[in-house]
Amino acid sequence: MKFITFEELNNCLYANLGRIPRDADLVVGIPRSGTMVANLLALYLNLPFLDVPSFCDRRDPASGNTRKCRNWIKSSQEAKKILLVDDSISSGRAMKEAVSRIRDSGYMGQIVTLAVYALAVTCGTVDLYLKRCEQPRMFEWNYMHHWALEYTCVDMDGVLCEDPGFMENDDGKRYRKFLQEAKPKFLPTQKVGAIVTCRLEKYRQETEGWLKRYGVEYGELIMLDLECGRDRWKEGFSHGKFKGEIYKKSDFLFFLESDYRQALEICRCSGKEVFSIENRQLIRPEDLASRLLVLKSNWGITWKRVAKKLMNKLDYVK
Repeated sequence: MKFITFEELNNCLYANLGRIPRDADLVVGIPRSGTMVANLLALYLNLPFLDVPSFCDRRDPASGNTRKCRNWIKSSQEAKKILLVDDSISSGRAMKEAVSRIRDSGYMGQIVTLAVYALAVTCGTVDLYLKRCEQPRMFEWNYMHHWALEYTCVDMDGVLCEDPGFMENDDGKRYRKFLQEAKPKFLPTQKVGAIVTCRLEKYRQETEGWLKRYGVEYGELIMLDLECGRDRWKEGFSHGKFKGEIYKKSDFLFFLESDYRQALEICRCSGKEVFSIENRQLIRPEDLASRLLVLKSNWGITWKRVAKKLMNKLDYVK
């Protein structure tokens, strides 16, 4: 599974700015993901920006107090050449429909089509693409709506819903209330292969109820079979190792984990890629050694912060 982060997308755009035509009058984005890329390109190129529906409705491009280029157009219909942008091209249908819609609106100027990521079979269907990226692939900006979620392990707390607070995590009444009322975070619109969580097995009913309430479909719900919450803090137990061993034994291709340190451990145990929601970092097995070295060097500073935060919490409890 090829996973593209926001950082990689931005780096790709930045590295290829010299290849993008500078004589365009307007950047037009294909909703939804294409508008994100088009807006970023418009900022880099200092050009006005619209999405396809707004351009077809002949709306004028707006801007803040930015210093406009010398030939900045006042009306979208003044544009003699537009740059039509999408984040990727697979079948090519979205790009064709966008071009057709723009032509149907009466626009007679030049249209230059651009996709950031293209397949080998579709790279010739656009005027310009920035990078080849074959399937299967998943983008950070749409991973919760991607068909590949069915082949993905997903953490529960910190991904699908918020993490419990210090006072809520009492393995008692407060925790049960949290499980029932947890605020959603990233809700998938596709079926998840497996939800892998260190929530205890005894909280399955509350967890399944929450998932049903928010319409989360999944193949498996794998929970931790321990007697009580204190057992998770016993010497030798590792949240990341528990999840990593499940991931390793499975046929799943990807893991979405909330906690960065757990993500490192999951990657170490499984030998597979993991994406950390906490700091939006893709962790690959080949990069693991360098990441662990950086983490170790920063551990002293981090531990002091954690200890100080914990003491503040304890003072509050008193």
